[in-house]
Amino acid sequence: MFRSKKGWVIILLFIFFIAVIFLFIPKSENNTQTVAENDTSSIEETEEIPVETEETPIENEETENIISVGDTIVTDGMEITIDNVQLTYEVLPDNKSDFYSYYAADSGEVYIDLDVSVKNLQKQQLNCDEVLSATADYNNGYTYSCFSVVEDSTLGFNYSSITYISPLETMDMRYLFDCPQEVEETQNPLFITIRPSDSLDEYKLIIR
Repeated sequence: MFRSKKGWVIILLFIFFIAVIFLFIPKSENNTQTVAENDTSSIEETEEIPVETEETPIENEETENIISVGDTIVTDGMEITIDNVQLTYEVLPDNKSDFYSYYAADSGEVYIDLDVSVKNLQKQQLNCDEVLSATADYNNGYTYSCFSVVEDSTLGFNYSSITYISPLETMDMRYLFDCPQEVEETQNPLFITIRPSDSLDEYKLIIR
């Protein structure tokens, strides 16, 4: 009926072991669940959230002011109408009398003849030598300057430096570019850049 001391020790250890199982295993499971939940939270927190970025608008490239024969450039002080442009070996006035002056190209040279009408919108006289500046560009880089003359019903042409346009009056002018003959004989690109004297804007007249 009486158990040995060793037997009681074994029974007590068994009971203690059972108690430990009931006390700690559920708690460990809870801890495991808590850690799992915390881990999930950590993962969620570390997920990269896509950031919406505004698309940077592409800046519009500066557009060229392309003009053609018949177009009119209007500034505060004048209206410049492009009447004609041609390559020629003789620059003749529109109005020819019995005696008139003209311009003949030298041997191996050709003229680009830019024919314009200029109306003075100012209340003061406009010096014809101060209407515009122009440069011809041949084959993407060969540039040529010009000189200007004024059409005269009596003389054919007159010097622009001594001629004035009265307010609200219109005068016909020519801008002549002295170029190598090759410019006329090829089909390489050719255009004229025009800038009125009272404007910062430039205009591109494409010949070909």
